[in-house]
Amino acid sequence: MVRKAFLKFYRQWPTFGDDSDERAFAEWQGLTAEDRERASTLLPAFLTLAAMKGRAVKFAASTYLRDKRWQDVPEGMEAPATGPAMAATFGKAWMAERFIRLAEPCTPLPPLTRFQEHEIAAGRTDRNALQHERMQKMGWPSVNAMHDQAVRYPGRGVRVSAETVLLGSDFEPVKVGSDLWLAWEQEHRARGYPWLTDTGRAEWVYFPPLDDGTPATALNGFFDRLQRIGQSEAAAQ
Repeated sequence: MVRKAFLKFYRQWPTFGDDSDERAFAEWQGLTAEDRERASTLLPAFLTLAAMKGRAVKFAASTYLRDKRWQDVPEGMEAPATGPAMAATFGKAWMAERFIRLAEPCTPLPPLTRFQEHEIAAGRTDRNALQHERMQKMGWPSVNAMHDQAVRYPGRGVRVSAETVLLGSDFEPVKVGSDLWLAWEQEHRARGYPWLTDTGRAEWVYFPPLDDGTPATALNGFFDRLQRIGQSEAAAQ
């Protein structure tokens, strides 16, 4: 049983196959049953946090076990070790999933109609404003689908990955209608993103932490972390 549990943990290690399983297993045997469980359960969170910080995990599994590196995972940032989780509408993970979808390129938009081109030429419509309006309505259909479900079926939530739970774990609540809420709305509109025009009974919605910055810097920071995770996963393949 001890060996089987070890192999389940060890096969998740980034350098599995190039590492010394004998040294790692020796360290594993020296742990208590509780520490073995924590080491294995928190490994996905540990690896994701490393990727979020732009750090490649190149040290041996034995080092992780000997130094109890799983303790580096902050309290409250533990995510399910495997499989998806259900994210409550407008909660941390739900909003993280929403921003992950917004990180995708805008869906190609249909050409402007003759009437729209005529209105622009006549000076009655601003081309950039019209483009942003079209992006908000058609640019990210999966995000608009989340918004629609949130309004019609707020209790359903969405299914997200364990990594998404981690990415949203430090999100901070923003009061609907507050100055900060309006600042986030302005940032969305500046980027052509669809906005949360209807939050139903929800009074608080979660966003990336500002850390004394602005919604723009907070969102850029989130996208940077997302990109680093993608690069780390690509390098590991």
